[in-house]
Amino acid sequence: MCSYCGDIGIETRDHVPSRILLDEPFPESFPVVPCCLKCNQDFSLDEEYFACAIECILHGTTNVDKLKRKKVKAILERKQLLRQRNENSFMLQDGQIHFQIEQDRFENIITKLAKGHAKYENSEPQLDEPLSISMTPLMLMTEEELDKFFAPKEMTKFPEVGSRSLINLVKNTNTPLFQWTTVQQNNYLYSVTSDLGTLSVKIVIWDYLAVEVIWD
Repeated sequence: MCSYCGDIGIETRDHVPSRILLDEPFPESFPVVPCCLKCNQDFSLDEEYFACAIECILHGTTNVDKLKRKKVKAILERKQLLRQRNENSFMLQDGQIHFQIEQDRFENIITKLAKGHAKYENSEPQLDEPLSISMTPLMLMTEEELDKFFAPKEMTKFPEVGSRSLINLVKNTNTPLFQWTTVQQNNYLYSVTSDLGTLSVKIVIWDYLAVEVIWD
């Protein structure tokens, strides 16, 4: 079953997170989930936009000479319309420069990432729309918000039998049920936990964006 749309005809696999969010060399244990060809192709443009927008926000420019990530620089050099679109997203407000993200495209990729992690860890595809999606730059979060976001937390519902989460739980009985998985240091970490009838996926991207997606 496709981890994103539920189609039965599986034609490919998808990396979670998207490779555009990581640096090479890629991790040896790189999570992959089943995915139909349509979903694999349909997300690609939004993934490029998502990565390029965050990189431009971090550096305050679309000037490729001032950007850090090689993949983003290559995309913006190749796709001048995307670069101009990002350039037009910088605007002056109350004397400060702000970047106006395309909310629907950000939420599309964040939901896709969360669905992939839920499938990979719990063997449970989340095919419905999430109850909530939140994203906040780490630098804008208070200490209390950061503590709450990263705090260990016990699950109130055990993972599915045979799932990666349950296997890890059995192997690591002395650790909290709620754990963070680091895919690549300083670039990407995530956690999946069930609590009070909800499934929560938390993600931190490039030590910058804190994300939480919740399903009931």
